[in-house]
Amino acid sequence: IIILYISAIFWTLGYDTIYGVQDMADDEIIGLKSTSIKFKKHIKLFVSTSYFLSVMILIYLFNSNIGFNLFSLLLIIFTLTLFYQIKKFNKKNAEDCLNAFKLNNFSGLILFLSIYSIK
Repeated sequence: IIILYISAIFWTLGYDTIYGVQDMADDEIIGLKSTSIKFKKHIKLFVSTSYFLSVMILIYLFNSNIGFNLFSLLLIIFTLTLFYQIKKFNKKNAEDCLNAFKLNNFSGLILFLSIYSIK
């Protein structure tokens, strides 16, 4: 459970950073600290690293379940949704960030179904 929780932390860091990009200018004015402000020069690298670590931890945790099965297919789809978010979000366009962030609802459902599919 703790390892799964650590994976969720990295996933949350990634999508929260994407969400925070929308308000970066206002947050800087009021002095708010956030990952989107801290890593604004390399924001895609930070989100990519967070998502990569999340997926790698999931693969480590469920390595005995990886094969030609529903779990693996759903885990691949989950990973692709994260890659799509990285590609989609643009720190200069708040709407792109919001759309990428909202995709996490689907990503979470896919991850839940993948874990649920383990017998």
